[in-house]
Amino acid sequence: MNQARSVASLLIGFLVFGLVLWIARTVHQELNDEGFAQTVLIGIGGWALGWLVGFLISPSTGQEIKKFSQAASTIGAFVSGFALAKLEPSLTPLFENGRLINEPIYGIRLLIFMICFAIAAINMYIYREGRRY
Repeated sequence: MNQARSVASLLIGFLVFGLVLWIARTVHQELNDEGFAQTVLIGIGGWALGWLVGFLISPSTGQEIKKFSQAASTIGAFVSGFALAKLEPSLTPLFENGRLINEPIYGIRLLIFMICFAIAAINMYIYREGRRY
């Protein structure tokens, strides 16, 4: 039963990803924006990061719990320090003068990233939890 639920979750996740890609393509055509490939890469990046997070939050053995705890603290320290300091100059122009609101493609890309991240994290968590039992 759990294995069927895991497979169903993966299929639904890929269907949602396909739907997101279709919506992104439609939006790019309506806005006459040629950055569809960038939007796809942002979605794939969200998907990959979501799978990593889903993997790290669902350890299946005691040994994995110990290893994942160490990995999570290391990644957390990296993200909170070095990565945010390096990303801040790149993100500042998005929020200046309401650019994120005035140019809808940036908000759309952020939503695509968040949707792909969430779906992938949920998929990986359900898949690993289903395999544990």
